Amino acid sequence: MSFSHTLLSWYKEHKRDLPWRYDPNPYEVVVSEIMLQQTQVSRVKIKYCEFLDAYPTIFDLAKASSADIIQIWSGMGYNRRALMLHKFAQVVVKEHNGIIPQTPEELIKLPGIGPYAAGSIASFAYNLPAPAIDVNVRRIFHRFFDGRDQGKPGSKDAEKELFALVQKTIPDTKSSEFHNALMDFGSLVCLRSSPICQSCPMKECSFRGKYLEHKSDALFVMEKKKEPGRPEKGKHIPNRIFRGRIVEYVRQNKTKEIAFSDFGSVVKKDYTSKDQEWLLSLVEKLAGEGFIMYARNKDLITFDLVT
Repeated sequence: MSFSHTLLSWYKEHKRDLPWRYDPNPYEVVVSEIMLQQTQVSRVKIKYCEFLDAYPTIFDLAKASSADIIQIWSGMGYNRRALMLHKFAQVVVKEHNGIIPQTPEELIKLPGIGPYAAGSIASFAYNLPAPAIDVNVRRIFHRFFDGRDQGKPGSKDAEKELFALVQKTIPDTKSSEFHNALMDFGSLVCLRSSPICQSCPMKECSFRGKYLEHKSDALFVMEKKKEPGRPEKGKHIPNRIFRGRIVEYVRQNKTKEIAFSDFGSVVKKDYTSKDQEWLLSLVEKLAGEGFIMYARNKDLITFDLVT
């Protein structure tokens, strides 16, 4: 258990001051966990407080309109999370009387909750010894115990072994603190591309010596999969960026009629008629997913948020 002891000792001195760590209730944990998926901590710190001011309880969120939720989600990106969080609240209120389930097995049945979120909610909200394994936790454990720089999931058997290892290292009654320590350690010390091994307190780490001696050989480079998108001024821009611009435009210009070509120039800086079919497909997909509504009249288009 030296790994756990060292990690918790480091955390006492270096833990980050984050608003969702101030004795949160289960609902507040869920909000923070969904927001922190694919969004920087600095941005979430601001939006988290704004969101809870607007929807202080899961009952407030459940009865809110989708349009209002998407509106307040502005600036967060990945708007799908806002709708999934809304659906999560509605299901918990309807089927669980507003009480968020405790175990990962129950949580994973709810909308928007995958294996990591199920483990993190069980750990942070209820202090259960449930491993919450994301890319950072996976990297820390593989480095320390195996000397491998692996952030991607392995085979099913390998993931089961990792799960058992993480569960074994969780100190009794300290699951929440332990997982917070892992989050901070992965963000401040055991970084993906340039780990600070020279000042790392984990002296027994199997990866540390390799990295310090042969940085270029030991460093694992994460493969970046090129997302579907469109070129803009010579750069490849993922479709999720354009989707975000569409939703942001609708937030700011509800029920305002605009020429489709002018709308295209708002979404894509070098928009041409060749982009029309592609842009319309993004609009149609957003409408089909329940983010927006739109109406076309020849070359004019009007938008609104789904209520």
